[in-house]
Parts: sequence; structure tokens; C-alpha cells
Amino acid sequence: MKKETLSNITLIAALIFLTTLCRLLTNQMAIYNFTAIGAGALFAGVVLKDKKYAYIVPLAALILSDVFFQLFTDIPGFYGGEMLFVYGGFVLITFMGTRIRKPKAGNIFLASIASGLLFYLMSNLGTFLFRDMYPHTLSGLLACYWAAIPFYKNELFGSFFLNTIMGNVFYTALLFGAYAVLKPVFVKQHATERQLA
Repeated sequence: MKKETLSNITLIAALIFLTTLCRLLTNQMAIYNFTAIGAGALFAGVVLKDKKYAYIVPLAALILSDVFFQLFTDIPGFYGGEMLFVYGGFVLITFMGTRIRKPKAGNIFLASIASGLLFYLMSNLGTFLFRDMYPHTLSGLLACYWAAIPFYKNELFGSFFLNTIMGNVFYTALLFGAYAVLKPVFVKQHATERQLA
């Protein structure tokens, strides 16, 4: 088994911490779904060489923030079977990141939009399947998706759908931009670690 470098472990820990913190803060400010978890999942899928670590980033961030919500706030951290679709959505976003062979700005931008759409579809499919809000028919599923578009009137961009997509685009640009600036540091540290090993 290939040993993970110290710089990658630092990057993984920082991603988990920052995406968890972002979810906690935006929920506290009632800016729901404008979080960095989707961007962190996409970023981890693209950047981390050992892909099992890429999947740990969003799952750990979700679990940590859900535990915090459950124990310390009135927001339910654990709310039933539909959570599997939320977690599954972020796993699929990570998978999407692992499939990006050429991480150029255009590819990353399109992937950030696609990951927001994927999360929208997955999370609302979970709502449709696990709640009795809509008839379990095709028209009920479409009604569920339609109703989710203006889900929160007081959100930053006015809807669940837009917050998810705009959050992904914003945080993806932030993560990949910061990484582009800091990449020489990671490359240099990796080279030093290889010389010391």
C-alpha cells in the first residue's frame, strides 16, 4: 500500500475541517445549501492521488457536521433514510471528480455546475422516496423536483437549486484557485519528503 505523504494528509485534514466549518457557519447564518462540501468532494476527487482518501473528505465532513447539528443545535443532524441520498450524492460528486483527466478551468467549471445539479436530483429523490409529501408516481417525482426550486425564499440566491449550484461554483473556484497558488508548496514539500524517506 502506497504511503500517503504528509502534505496530502495535511490537505485532506484541512479540506475536512474547512468544509465542515463552512456547512456549520452557513447553516447558522440561515444560508442553507451554500456550502463547500460539494466543492470539497469534487476537489478531492480531482486532486488526491489515492482515491479512497478522496471519498473520506465529503463523508467525514458530513458526519462531523451532522453530529454537531444533532448534539448542539435545533437542526436535526440525522433525519432518516433520505440522508442516504444526500451522502450518496456527495459520493457521486467525488466519483465525478476522479473521472476528470484534464483539470482545466472549463472542465472544473462545468463539473461544479453538474455536481450541483446531481446533488439537487439526488437529495430531492431521497425526499420523494422517504417522505409522504408527494404521490409515488412520475408526476409526484416531477412535482417534488419543481417544488424544490424555490425551496427557501430567504436563501442567498433565492432557492435550494441556485444555492447548491452557486455554492459549488463559488467554493470550487476558491479551492482550485487556492490550490493553484499553493501547489508549488505541496510539490516542494512532497519532493522533500521523498528525499527524506
